[in-house]
Amino acid sequence: MVQKRSESRSAVMTNTSFLMQMPHWAQHQRAPAFFWLFGIEPPTSFSFFELRLKRASLLEGTLQQLADADHTAFKKPLVVYFDGDPKLTNVYMKDFFHKLFEEIASAKSGMFMYNDSKTLAWFPSKVRLFILIQTYFLFGVLCGLALYNQSIIYLPFPMALFKKLVGVKPSLDDMVEFSPVVGRNLLYILEDYVDDDIENLREFVEAYVNYAFSASVEEVFEEFSRGFFEVCERDVVRLFRPEELKGVMVGKESYDWAKLKQNTVYQDFYHKEHPTILMFWDVFAELTEEQKKALLVPILGMNQVRMIIRVRYDSTEQHFPEALTCYSILELPFYSTREVLKARLTEALSHNRGFFDDEE
Repeated sequence: MVQKRSESRSAVMTNTSFLMQMPHWAQHQRAPAFFWLFGIEPPTSFSFFELRLKRASLLEGTLQQLADADHTAFKKPLVVYFDGDPKLTNVYMKDFFHKLFEEIASAKSGMFMYNDSKTLAWFPSKVRLFILIQTYFLFGVLCGLALYNQSIIYLPFPMALFKKLVGVKPSLDDMVEFSPVVGRNLLYILEDYVDDDIENLREFVEAYVNYAFSASVEEVFEEFSRGFFEVCERDVVRLFRPEELKGVMVGKESYDWAKLKQNTVYQDFYHKEHPTILMFWDVFAELTEEQKKALLVPILGMNQVRMIIRVRYDSTEQHFPEALTCYSILELPFYSTREVLKARLTEALSHNRGFFDDEE
């Protein structure tokens, strides 16, 4: 049984890795492996699950259309149209997931609680009055759609989320990740008391962790889980380890930036010795790890080893860099000095200005 599970898991990971490296529309042409991965029979001819949205009301429109949709349509390849544009392009879907999950995960959405450092989110024990419990079901559907359509998403949740999705109980390590102060205090309790008390203390710590990650949020998480598994096959998802599922959904924890630089392709007038390119990598090296991820992970998406840098035409050095996320392209204006480039880049990162254009 263990060997069969290991072989199945290996097959899933192999197919997942293969699919993640393929262009989106090419993936649909290799659908038998893709549909097998999620435990359903491939259709004889393709149809799509279509979302027709307005950028000005992205979240509201998405939730409404998901609520109104036939749930069987969730297992069709997703196509997104914006503002009446009939163009069939993967650019819109990638842009859709990027912008939507940033909006959902923000404090303004009111859907989640956050740790003290505001870096990780978790489900609330009590849903706010202005939010319907169904919203968490739809959030689960969206996470499932992202995984199903091989899209990296912004999901600032602790490993506990991915553990629960694959059927693993959260542990004290997850509390340390989400709330280091509380987690360390629980560790101190276990370390500071004599052996006679240790079993009771372990039960207390386990109960505390279970309450925080499970019992107190049971209703909300069940809605989320129900939505997620409305799209993805539970038995197949549970072949993943938690860290593998997280990697597939939100990308790597760490990146080989030196390898990325080495593999970057330059177009137009740019080359690796061009003054603007030298200044760019010099400034990039000074960014924090989180800033580097904020800049390049949405550009890279599933293509996590290569990007293209080219000239942003019809721009001056007053303009910001611009990213074409679907094509893994970063467009840089010609900058005269390192200081100007750094100012434009950091301001763009701070205010999300200039980045993530949806059309080439």
